[in-house]
Amino acid sequence: MKNFYLILSCCIVFLFPARAQEFSGDNFNGAWESDGGSQKEQPTGWHSLYSNVGGFVSMKAGTVSKGGNDTDAYPIIENTFAGSIAFGTKQGYVIPGILSLGTPWLYVNTTYYTAATGDLGVDGGVEFTARPQKITFKAQYYNAPTSDIDDAAHIAVYLWKGSASSTDISGASHTDEMSAVLAGNAGATLIGSGSLTIDNDIDAFETQEVTIDYLSDETPEKMNIVFCASNYLSKQPDQPLEVAEGNYLYIDDVAVVYGSGIDEATSAQFELTVTREGFSVNQNESLPVAIYTTDGRLVSLGQTNNGLYAFPFAPGQIYLVKIGNNTCKVCAL
Repeated sequence: MKNFYLILSCCIVFLFPARAQEFSGDNFNGAWESDGGSQKEQPTGWHSLYSNVGGFVSMKAGTVSKGGNDTDAYPIIENTFAGSIAFGTKQGYVIPGILSLGTPWLYVNTTYYTAATGDLGVDGGVEFTARPQKITFKAQYYNAPTSDIDDAAHIAVYLWKGSASSTDISGASHTDEMSAVLAGNAGATLIGSGSLTIDNDIDAFETQEVTIDYLSDETPEKMNIVFCASNYLSKQPDQPLEVAEGNYLYIDDVAVVYGSGIDEATSAQFELTVTREGFSVNQNESLPVAIYTTDGRLVSLGQTNNGLYAFPFAPGQIYLVKIGNNTCKVCAL
């Protein structure tokens, strides 16, 4: 029996304004980079799951590749076979496709290169101190008809403060691992979370949303978004590693959405959708706009045009945005 510990080794990017150019968070048209295993690519600032185990049987595989082109790019997140095929027999296992602001990892306990049990998680996230109403994104999804495994895409968003320590089934240590944060393990306070399952094929990009349910009025310190082409992410670690090969999830145009009032929605009639390039509101009439930093400095003044307003929001920085009589405290990805 062999145990393999597969973990993505790269730094979590803190989103301070001075480092905004390092983060390509919403439309994925910025820089892309190797996933570290040199298998596929990932947009800079996001992190993918990959297997990079070599030996008698290579189990190298990446789960994210670049779709579209340089002016209209998007991640393709795919459940991928890691292993080899000899004389028509597969040796290896399928790993779930994951793209996240945190660091994905996968532990697999194998018998003759066949997965027995596994443990999957995502460590950390990014600095984020606002309270959005929801996260929106565009998605395509394909559930491979050749697989007999009942699988689905799983998307999770969560905000917290503090820090939690935990271990996986192999005994390895983790900080701010997803399940520990969601469970509110000692040291971490879960502020809000939301999830979405996609189990039906989506043939063309459609807008999806994940509503965030808040547990308290506290201000978060960190946030993570996880896009997974498999629902294994939500299973217990003592379950067999059963992932449908070939399921893929395309995503694009990730944005945070705020309502009227400070921090979060007080009226469902007004929504403010924020990206790095500016914002849109669900009202087409021209409205006066004033944008301030949290120290009171006015950084932009103007009017919306057909519900749109261009402004280069620095990722991770808090702004006060006044639109007509509505004021929102916002943060871009």
